[in-house]
Amino acid sequence: MKIRHFILLALALISMTAHGQIESKDSVLSKSDIISIPEYQISQHPGIFSSYADVLIHNTNYYLEKNIYIPYFYNNPVDLASEDLSITPGQAVPFSWNNGEVVAKGEIRSFYGLMQIESGTIGINQSLGNLSIYAGVMANKYGFYNGLHTQYGVNGILSYQLAPRLSLTAFGEYYLGQPPYMANGMPMSPAMAGFYARSAFGGYVDYQINERFGVEAGAQAVQQLGTNRYEAEPIVTPYVKIGKKVKIGLPVGQILYHILRKK
Repeated sequence: MKIRHFILLALALISMTAHGQIESKDSVLSKSDIISIPEYQISQHPGIFSSYADVLIHNTNYYLEKNIYIPYFYNNPVDLASEDLSITPGQAVPFSWNNGEVVAKGEIRSFYGLMQIESGTIGINQSLGNLSIYAGVMANKYGFYNGLHTQYGVNGILSYQLAPRLSLTAFGEYYLGQPPYMANGMPMSPAMAGFYARSAFGGYVDYQINERFGVEAGAQAVQQLGTNRYEAEPIVTPYVKIGKKVKIGLPVGQILYHILRKK
């Protein structure tokens, strides 16, 4: 028992006298912390070093002589600010004029086991003071097992800027034709029909909380497949803004509406 007590006492003394490693000043600094100090020449230690690199490698004693310059700086600071996206992915502006432009967009979405959707739109944007107008045409191509279907439509957006962070928007999109039938003569499965574009009309208020975050709130009427009837749905979509034109949002209002509707 005495030996055990002696070992515990020794471990306690060692832990009390131990010192943590002291880390030098962090190299991730703000731009105001970048400094330049008086520079020195490192004299070779007789018989040991042949160059400044050898001093760094061997990390042994050396001499310093003042008034001869060797550059010395801290590491460059890390800039965590995101760049302003001047180019929107999948979008091109072939023509533009004062307060107006022709915009072309395209995207490809693959749903393995279901189908692949290739979409393209082309339209005209025009700004008249606080009023913005957009009108365009759309085409969606659905490729699935033993089938190919192309859908055409038109759309329009009317937006008015009430305040720097508050705007009103009315929109509408109308698609021609009906959903395709599968190779066996059956209609599209519910999983595939969920990705089929439908006509919709509505409006919402866009409130930008700050430079990055905002929310859209309003209502829309969406065409129902099979019956072609229009059903009202709420719009509540919080979003994150990346750059000047890109928004990433989550349609919380529509999701909750359909969950509660099924109960």
